[in-house]
Amino acid sequence: MYSDLYSLLNKGFHVKPCNNKLYSLNPNCKTKVLSASVIGGGLLKSDKEFSQFYQWFVGFSDAEASFFLQPVLNSENTIQKITWIFSIELHKDDLGVLEYIQKNLRIGNIRLYKDKCVYVVTDIEGTYQLISIFDNYNLNTTKYLDYCKYKEAFLLYQERDKKLKDLQYKKELANKIVELKGTMNTKRVNTIMPLDHNIVITKSWLLGFIEGDGSFFISRTDIEPVFTLSASEEQLVLFEKIKEFLIENLGFDKYSLFKLGCTQVISINKVKSRDIGKPSIILTIKNIRFLNNYFMPYFEDIKFISKKGLDFQDFKLITQAVYTGSHKIDEIRSLILKLSYTMNNFRLSTCERLTEALSVEERDRIANAVPLLEYLSDGRVRNLSDNSILTTTVSCVYELVSPEGEYIILDSLKDVLSEVGVGFRTLKKQLDLDGRAEVKGYTIKRISVFSKR
Repeated sequence: MYSDLYSLLNKGFHVKPCNNKLYSLNPNCKTKVLSASVIGGGLLKSDKEFSQFYQWFVGFSDAEASFFLQPVLNSENTIQKITWIFSIELHKDDLGVLEYIQKNLRIGNIRLYKDKCVYVVTDIEGTYQLISIFDNYNLNTTKYLDYCKYKEAFLLYQERDKKLKDLQYKKELANKIVELKGTMNTKRVNTIMPLDHNIVITKSWLLGFIEGDGSFFISRTDIEPVFTLSASEEQLVLFEKIKEFLIENLGFDKYSLFKLGCTQVISINKVKSRDIGKPSIILTIKNIRFLNNYFMPYFEDIKFISKKGLDFQDFKLITQAVYTGSHKIDEIRSLILKLSYTMNNFRLSTCERLTEALSVEERDRIANAVPLLEYLSDGRVRNLSDNSILTTTVSCVYELVSPEGEYIILDSLKDVLSEVGVGFRTLKKQLDLDGRAEVKGYTIKRISVFSKR
């Protein structure tokens, strides 16, 4: 077994013994994670901060990390050398992210290349530490399957009987590790998670995953803010869980929850690959009320680590302008378009397109532009430039009280007409007066959804 337990303790490990061993292949026996009180000296100070960091790190790893085995066999088909590699490869502009990870984990090395930087952990102590983290904060993507093989091979080799000289034993060990390597990453066929694996989503995990696989961008044709998450199609179950997490945690009222249940405000779609690669899954949010009033505020109190935090701030500025309607002003529209060409890949140092950053004054002009829209309590929107009323199908629901006193919530005016059995013009005219109507013993009320809290 590992020769120097105290060296691990000195590096911050709190160990839960398993059958008198530091680690065990028993899946029900897990190590405890690093203790902030032991580590100290990093960017983080409290146990809560470290817990949030680990959640973020695992979410980021779900998006960006890779697990590899590199066994080298000798002429006797036994292991001459083996390397376990955990790596995160990013664009060179995100070097600070890898430095942040390295400083707080206090393991691993960073390698710099022409346009990229790579964080790698290959040593035994570092690998033990990664196992302690990923055992306590489960990976949620199918990358967890690669991790399980990586961990199994590592522990098989580290817990081998070094005194045993039997050649057959050594060959079987080598064959097992080579077999495990052959079922990882691109060679992995099985994408079914173990029955005991639970998808656990937290705010910090989701931020890490968004920093890896999320995108804040602007559709320039109609100045429409769009948030997306994308991954391979095998992550469908995870994306459905992410959708559930957002619905349960963003603080919606019952009317907005009803609307979410019968519309595609948060949509999940499969996208065919343009080449020989696997199809993708994309989670998309476009609804401006949802984005401005719920989604963006949810992440305002948590710190982005990567340059995607800059995209978040630019996206927030543009979303606010679209929400107030000021993007329809020619000057503001031009500034938003200019800003959009400095976001995402346009902000990379390797981008060949010449871009001009907005000045503080120009950003202030977008932020302080005169609103052109007024949001009414019944879900309609008033155009302040001509006092006209705008109604969208995703801005309201209808609450009915039947003659028997039963409360009913319906998605659209069409559904109301079907339930009550009355003409469109008659009902709409009454509703447009004050958002309420009384027809055939029914009391009908139009109610705004995704409104500002």
